[in-house]
Amino acid sequence: MTEPPEPDHDYGETLVVQHAKTAGPSALTRVLDARAGTRPWRLVDVAAGAPFPDLDDVRGIVVLGGSMGVHDAADHPWLEGEIAGLRAALRRGVPLFGICLGVQLLGAILGGEVRGRGVPEIGFVPLERTAEGRDDPVFAGWPDGAAALFLHDDEVVRLPDGAIVTLTGSDGVAAWRAPDEVSYGVQFHPEVDAAQVAAWCSEPRNRIRFERAGTDPDALASEADRREPYVRAVGLALVARWLDAVVGRDDPDPSRGRRARA
Repeated sequence: MTEPPEPDHDYGETLVVQHAKTAGPSALTRVLDARAGTRPWRLVDVAAGAPFPDLDDVRGIVVLGGSMGVHDAADHPWLEGEIAGLRAALRRGVPLFGICLGVQLLGAILGGEVRGRGVPEIGFVPLERTAEGRDDPVFAGWPDGAAALFLHDDEVVRLPDGAIVTLTGSDGVAAWRAPDEVSYGVQFHPEVDAAQVAAWCSEPRNRIRFERAGTDPDALASEADRREPYVRAVGLALVARWLDAVVGRDDPDPSRGRRARA
């Protein structure tokens, strides 16, 4: 991964919190780099021992996925520090965008309930906007019927009080807006590209896990390759809208120093 460009005008940074070596920002670096002229971003690998950063100059936080769960602090002690940091960010009004494990952390911190599914949800699922999603600045641009990749063992089974569902799929809630109206969570993976999916499908432990769930890992990797241009464009556009409409909503001059948009 190349280093993010130096900012032309620094309106505060975006943090990207990573939980596993194999679950990085992937294609998301495109939209982050495109906005780094005014809002630099920083990768924080908490699983590798990076402390949760000071929040004084933080404008937004993207919380990525991982195979661990929100209740697994005994096996992953860094989770406690991350949860404390995210809770502090929410108290300060810093917008969060949670992906997979990230949405589960967001839900648990805000008082929702996270539980295991029993059988993992793995594969591409078409999603539809709710009425509230059509009016939401982040989800209004989601094309109804567009598919997204799901890969999770746990999920938010009870949303925090005041949360608003924005996308649904065949298995229920796929995305929601937090009561603060600036934090969002998606159970799917808008950040991945076909190369990332292929890497996941080639991991021996994942192959066993996928097959037990009734998913052919090789077929999933091939499907990701076929779907890549559209799925990647839709997913990255979603995160870009959050970065622009929410994180960048108070930039003094949104046009200054911006790079070409993804």
